[in-house]
Amino acid sequence: MKLVKTTIHYTALIAFALSVQINAQLNFVVNSLADDENSYPYDNPNTPQDESEDGICADALGRCTIRAAIDEAFNMNQSINLTFGVSGTINLLSYLFLPDGSSMSGNNQITLTNPAFILGIENDCTIQGMKLSDAMVAIEVQGSNNKIGIPTGDYNEFVDCQTAIGLQGDNNLVSNNFFGITLSGSLQPCGTGIIISGNYNSIGKNEINASNIFCGSTIAGIIIITGEGNIVEGNYIGTNIDQQTGLGNVIGVMISSDNNLIGGSGIFSTNVISGNQIAVAIQAAPPDTYADNNLIVNNIIGLSKFENAVIPNNNGIMITNGVTNARIYDNIIAGNTAVGIGIFGYDTDSYTTGHRIYRNRIGVNKNDVQYPNEIGISILGNVADVSIGVNEINEYHKNIIVGNTDTGLELESLQGFSPNGIVFRKNIIHSNGVVNIFMDSQVNLGLSAPIGLTFNGNTLSGSHPLPGMTIDIYRADRFELPASAYEWLGFTTTNANGTFSFLISDPSVQAVSVTATNPLSGSTSAIVKYSLVTDVEDEKQIPTEFALEQNYPNPFNPSTKIKFNIPIVGTELALSVLKVYDILGNEVATLVNEEKPAGIYEVEFNASQLSSGIYFYKLSAGSFTEIKKMTLIK
Repeated sequence: MKLVKTTIHYTALIAFALSVQINAQLNFVVNSLADDENSYPYDNPNTPQDESEDGICADALGRCTIRAAIDEAFNMNQSINLTFGVSGTINLLSYLFLPDGSSMSGNNQITLTNPAFILGIENDCTIQGMKLSDAMVAIEVQGSNNKIGIPTGDYNEFVDCQTAIGLQGDNNLVSNNFFGITLSGSLQPCGTGIIISGNYNSIGKNEINASNIFCGSTIAGIIIITGEGNIVEGNYIGTNIDQQTGLGNVIGVMISSDNNLIGGSGIFSTNVISGNQIAVAIQAAPPDTYADNNLIVNNIIGLSKFENAVIPNNNGIMITNGVTNARIYDNIIAGNTAVGIGIFGYDTDSYTTGHRIYRNRIGVNKNDVQYPNEIGISILGNVADVSIGVNEINEYHKNIIVGNTDTGLELESLQGFSPNGIVFRKNIIHSNGVVNIFMDSQVNLGLSAPIGLTFNGNTLSGSHPLPGMTIDIYRADRFELPASAYEWLGFTTTNANGTFSFLISDPSVQAVSVTATNPLSGSTSAIVKYSLVTDVEDEKQIPTEFALEQNYPNPFNPSTKIKFNIPIVGTELALSVLKVYDILGNEVATLVNEEKPAGIYEVEFNASQLSSGIYFYKLSAGSFTEIKKMTLIK
């Protein structure tokens, strides 16, 4: 009886040992760059064993080629840990497919090429330290839990491919890779970096050294065609880690599916999407897809990583073709050549709706340094239900839209369609070159702005054709020609007769801007400006010190205004001289050259006869001298 138990015990151990041997990962070191008719696992016909599945990597010429190693693993139904003892380029005869659970590491010494497909993987594989080039598709990912590049390992390079990675599976990680550019900065563009048609894949990661670099793509750096829950974070898209210019993609990220995240709230989640023709494009194909509920969060769009240099996209974020419910928040969108955020619908099918834009800095960086877009936000045509900043029921948060060269917020009709249900409240909007907020008369069904504004006894009063309107009041700059919003002061509501009043007790408020919002339709009117200080009152103000203020607008074309203060200087008038110089120090204009009594002064400088560039204006009055810079852009 004891002998039987011992026999059973040893039988179980032998079975377990065989199981471990069968399922263990093979370790092969490739020692040849060949891939030819002899590169397959060799089975010697003169022996009874099948050497093509004996766990020894050898082809008919005794070489351990990449194909012999992978096919040997398949023959044995085992995964493989594949490394290389040689360096150089392997020109593949045909497609390679790794067994599940395999790893391949080229130590950044191996290049794989094939005019069609290079490599296929399904589940639980890791690829690092490889260069893949000149392929229609470099890597095709069909399964899940694969890692292409790892943050702590060697990088991969994908160059001169039509598509670098076709990502069909779910829950895969792509990190620490170069797409269309090498580590040394050599631009060798692909058509598309990654095409995603799976779910819950991560492109980059909220982790140090996990960034991918996407440059030069002739179609797009990343395209998310189908699938949901994909995350793109911590990448450089259109520039590299050295913040070089001239490396942009045609489109940085293109999205056509639902519920994807570009960026994120982590320390390393920010994407730098700069230098592209379009940074992020979201477009659907209704009725098949509406690209619903995509999030664009905490990205830098148009500037360098440290937000101290411009790497302009032509356009920042563009949304059209039936897209619904995009959320755009916590982004820096500055320095772009044309539009920071553009939403448009040009016919019935391209109608787009439900977007929320809040807590962005548009035209300025995190330190309030101005890096202007041409237009901050543009909403055109068949667009509805968009909130910019706080909405009609006090959800979300303000945007800062400052310093753009043309317009801060633009709302216009397009091809017979007009935006409707557009609400914008509590945003900071000022110092945009031509106008801060522009609305044509058809927007929001022509909702009227407040009228009949008066100011008496610290109370602002006015009226609106409709009762129950939310009236928002902002601090404005009296000397800024268009209506501006430097600070949200509060709100009131029109009564049953359509009238309203609002107490302004702060004596420093010299002008206000006012809008009306219909809480039922979620629509905001045009903004109107009202001065609380008359010219007579302004003349009575005597400054206590000299001051030269920044010109407005700046940049300008062709004219700008310069304001300066002259205090009381004993019993004499102060000789005041205000001159303009070009960048070489040549005097180009004298604006003031006379004795001035104490007071606040404003002069206009018209540069219609001058060329674009940087100019300086200098005030000399008594012992006071100050110089400021301004920019003329034609």
